[in-house]
Amino acid sequence: MSEESSGSGLKNAIIGLVTIIVTAGAGVVGKMIMGGDEAPAAVAAPAPIINLNVENNNSVKGGGGSDGTSTPAAKPAPKKDDWTKAEPKW
Repeated sequence: MSEESSGSGLKNAIIGLVTIIVTAGAGVVGKMIMGGDEAPAAVAAPAPIINLNVENNNSVKGGGGSDGTSTPAAKPAPKKDDWTKAEPKW
């Protein structure tokens, strides 16, 4: 069992309270010495420039179906993997 008296707990509470007060006081004094009241001026970023000069040359012709005159889109040429077929340069 603990051999502490009730006075020991009160003494620790007072020491803790004094420690908090001293720490807070040191913070206030340090802030006054260092000039911490001055807030840095916030610099606003300039607004981005957005150009909306878009030409819309798409024309919509009447009807939803195909009239038979359109041609299917051409398939893209297959990619050549030259690096896989090249001879090693030893």
